Amino acid sequence: MNTGNWLCAYAITRNRPATWDVGPAPRLIGYRDLGVVVSEVAPTRFDRIDTLDPVDGTLAELAREHDAVVRAVFRSEPVLPLRFGTVLDGEDAARRLLEAGYDQARDCLDEVAGHREWGVRVRHAEPAATTKPDAAGLTGTQYLVRRRERLKAIQQAREDVAGSAARLEGALRRHAADTVGRARPHGVLVNSAYLVETGREAAFHAEVEWFARELSAAGATVETSGPWPPYSFTDLELGAKAHG
Repeated sequence: MNTGNWLCAYAITRNRPATWDVGPAPRLIGYRDLGVVVSEVAPTRFDRIDTLDPVDGTLAELAREHDAVVRAVFRSEPVLPLRFGTVLDGEDAARRLLEAGYDQARDCLDEVAGHREWGVRVRHAEPAATTKPDAAGLTGTQYLVRRRERLKAIQQAREDVAGSAARLEGALRRHAADTVGRARPHGVLVNSAYLVETGREAAFHAEVEWFARELSAAGATVETSGPWPPYSFTDLELGAKAHG
């Protein structure tokens, strides 16, 4: 690899004249009607990238730069974010990337054009089933009845919240062009990304707000994030080919 001509690649987009108000001075390398957004990069910036602290320091700075460029392009054109840390060996490699993945990238760009990504997460912290009811003044039988009623109420609340969360997911899928589920840590009932056409965002968020009220009454919270470039809806094979 010619280490004197490295390019950091951020995203694939339309091959149209554009200027982006963001550092570090990205530019477009085109092939037919597609382009890959790149900037010059010193290879030493990616040294030991797999061992760097993901929260702070150089890796976090690089990730913020990557996201800033993708967002800048996203403000004016449909965009396919490439995998963070994609580095190409010069302009010829960038054109080969576009040529090799041309049909796939063009189809994917058409699919995400006019859409934005939204994240939705539902959290529910139910009371601990091991918590014992107050036994003061109760006979043994009364205590067992009280405890059984408490466990039954917890189970019913758990089922009610799960049912509301499932209905929320179904309602949001009807407003989204695509959906991706993510890992659900303990206490998280929904953790999904939705690709939503901009013309349907108002209806999408109206559903979120309606179910948020229902879930709030059951002790759950609904969080949304976005809008994002379609990070969760880009075929990762495009990024993988860039490393060749």
